[in-house]
Amino acid sequence: AILLLLILHYNGSLRMGLIYAFFVGGWRLLTLKKWIIDLAMQSLCTFISAASKFAQLQCLWSSKDAAQVSTSTWAMATCTRIYTTMATTGDTQVLVRFGVMTLLNLWVLLTVIYYQRASRSKKKD
Repeated sequence: AILLLLILHYNGSLRMGLIYAFFVGGWRLLTLKKWIIDLAMQSLCTFISAASKFAQLQCLWSSKDAAQVSTSTWAMATCTRIYTTMATTGDTQVLVRFGVMTLLNLWVLLTVIYYQRASRSKKKD
């Protein structure tokens, strides 16, 4: 990779060389270092999943309307993850991650139910 960077530098294509080195170096780092893949799969997935739940909650809180959100989808997301993890892998890290996600899914589910009931009571009045 360094030799290729030098060749591209002297040919005037250093920008392409840096892009190439970034992707090749990143790919090599990801494929050869198991701990990086494990870290990305566990920690980053948990962070991204939790961020999406908080974004959904923030949207619900700001709009105070859950008409476009499916209660059954959030109920299934809340219930199925822990069972499937215990039945298939039994991995403790994954189980803890899904436990946290289940609590966040439950929070979204209860918020959706609350706003859907509030919406129905306003329509009746």
